[in-house]
Amino acid sequence: MTIQGEYEGRLIERATLDEVRSVARDYEIMLVTILGAMLDRYESDPDYPYIDTKLSIFTGKDFPEPKDPSRDIRGKTAIYGTIQGRGLEALVGHIKWLPSCSVLSSEQKDDWIRRLTTMVDGVFHQMEKVRARNNGCLSSLMTPEGVPFTMGDDGRRRFFTLTGEHTSGVDVFYAKGMLAAAMVLGDQDKVLQAKNLMRTAAADVVSRWPSRIRDGVVENKPYGSGMITVGAFALFAELLQEEEWFEGGEEFVRYIIDSHVSLGQFEGLQLHDYVEMIGSDRRPWQDEQGRILLDPGHCLEFIGLAAKLLLLLREKSKKTSSEEALLARCIEVFPRVLFKNFHTGFNRQVGGIFKSVDLVSRSPINSDMPWWSLPETMRAAAELLLMLPSCEYEPKLLQIIADCSNAFVTNYVNRDVYLMAYQTVDASGQPADVIPLTSDLDPGYHTGLSIIDFLHCIHALVGQDE
Repeated sequence: MTIQGEYEGRLIERATLDEVRSVARDYEIMLVTILGAMLDRYESDPDYPYIDTKLSIFTGKDFPEPKDPSRDIRGKTAIYGTIQGRGLEALVGHIKWLPSCSVLSSEQKDDWIRRLTTMVDGVFHQMEKVRARNNGCLSSLMTPEGVPFTMGDDGRRRFFTLTGEHTSGVDVFYAKGMLAAAMVLGDQDKVLQAKNLMRTAAADVVSRWPSRIRDGVVENKPYGSGMITVGAFALFAELLQEEEWFEGGEEFVRYIIDSHVSLGQFEGLQLHDYVEMIGSDRRPWQDEQGRILLDPGHCLEFIGLAAKLLLLLREKSKKTSSEEALLARCIEVFPRVLFKNFHTGFNRQVGGIFKSVDLVSRSPINSDMPWWSLPETMRAAAELLLMLPSCEYEPKLLQIIADCSNAFVTNYVNRDVYLMAYQTVDASGQPADVIPLTSDLDPGYHTGLSIIDFLHCIHALVGQDE
């Protein structure tokens, strides 16, 4: 699409709402350009019924066909369950956003919605075939036919059978994509199946909380699956408006605050520090070098996902006393947690958020900076602005948005590859050939859904001011 050439890469010069609003068009162009590339890639290969972001961010070319498929984890013979689940949710999120998009004509929007709905239908149908042949489960990694595998120490595939024991991270991602797809396609049977999958996956996550462990010893427990589940409850609450999902989201948000946020209960840590790993004694886990891990991006993503749930909760006509108490608590705690951990993890010299920081020495453990934490933080800060209009925190929240947006535009956006983002830059701000999760590029999830929510919040804030 020629619209890519209209991208300016504007920087935010002053941390004001008007300046933040001035970059909205660039982000809309980015969303549309990435989405157009995903559509074109899907439609160009009818024999490949998956979301295809298997291309190099450095060259824009497809990953080469493997000489030895048994070693392939990058090409089309390696399907990532998380990418397909995220991608389905993202495609539906873009379908819902397109009517408000200002950079496409009405005719273009209608055409894209039609094409995207066809794509969702095709990918969803394929993923359901894969899930059916695997006892209702999905694997993190599988063949196009749906055969699960891991990679052995020799670098070759090791195939295995899914027996019905869910891998909660993949299932939570897919439950989200499944519900979103089923809703847009009007398939009520699949809506019910998505609800059941979500219940099972959430229960599995809860069973692994340190406080629920009754036998054996858990060395450490990261909270990532809990954070993802908060986002899932927010999506289910938004689409279904059923009390079950508000209640589940409330339970998870409370647990994460109580277990991972330093509120004076962790000796040696600063107030509002965020602990990534908790031991079986529910204390911050330390590695052999005595370090306590902070993943700033995970912390900031949690704030954004939880704030999305809280904004939905705020709009409920009838709230329980427990829900009112949670809203009040998060309004007090969330801005402080965001400020604390953003400033702990942000590389102010070059722009980006470190992958991990030691909360003891307050220094980076991994100084690489993945792309996804910047749009996630922009969403979180914008949502807090919407939760707390005209509050004392407004200048700081706007400054965080400016810092993240400017870093993203300066260091990550590749104008030569569909305005997609380099997955990682190093501590000097240079693109690094480091894969943070999968070699597949983002299917409109982080650099898509996060930006869509950010734009919705900014437009709502401007409407409040007018």
